Amino acid sequence: MKSILSTLLVLFSSNIMAQSPVLDIHTAEFAEIENAYYKDIDNFYNQFVGTWVYTDAMKTIRFRFVKKEMFYYQSFTNCYVDYLVGEMQYIENGIVKINSLASVLDNHSSIFDYSLHSIGETYNYWHPRCLECPENMERMAMSYNEPTNNDSGLEAAFVMRRADENGVQKIKVQYVFTNGPSGVQSDFQTPSTTTGFTIPYGDYTLIKEN
Repeated sequence: MKSILSTLLVLFSSNIMAQSPVLDIHTAEFAEIENAYYKDIDNFYNQFVGTWVYTDAMKTIRFRFVKKEMFYYQSFTNCYVDYLVGEMQYIENGIVKINSLASVLDNHSSIFDYSLHSIGETYNYWHPRCLECPENMERMAMSYNEPTNNDSGLEAAFVMRRADENGVQKIKVQYVFTNGPSGVQSDFQTPSTTTGFTIPYGDYTLIKEN
């Protein structure tokens, strides 16, 4: 067993060394250097990992976030990137409208196959602005979609930050409309059937569940 673990450690270390250079994802120009590893060096993404829940009299919203390290990214350059990815559950009046939580553990080949993925660390200039936050407040901007959406134009802004209170781990999410449906799917020919996102827009405070 010890021999197997040692072999895996060597292989993992060799893989990291093969990606050169290793760059800070929060400060480096993204995806400009071939074969580089854009790493969450300060572990900023780690604070959002886990399952977070919001509940009121009508609805329950859950988001589950996982950190994906060295995710292969193919564009003008080929490189590796750390991402925070997420999935969701939405229950309204006891009826489950969305539940893709388990899918966050899937090993997709494209980052766009996850409902949420990190755009990166940002401050208060990013839309939507946080009126109660100082200008240097570190926030996480995410690309947002829903597994039931098949419209190519429908978009929302999703930004979150940690907001722990009295030892209770919390995140505050700002989730707002940015672009309406285009009426077509990603091939730009087939009519879409989605006219809006299922989870209502709004500001939510979610508590760490696990």
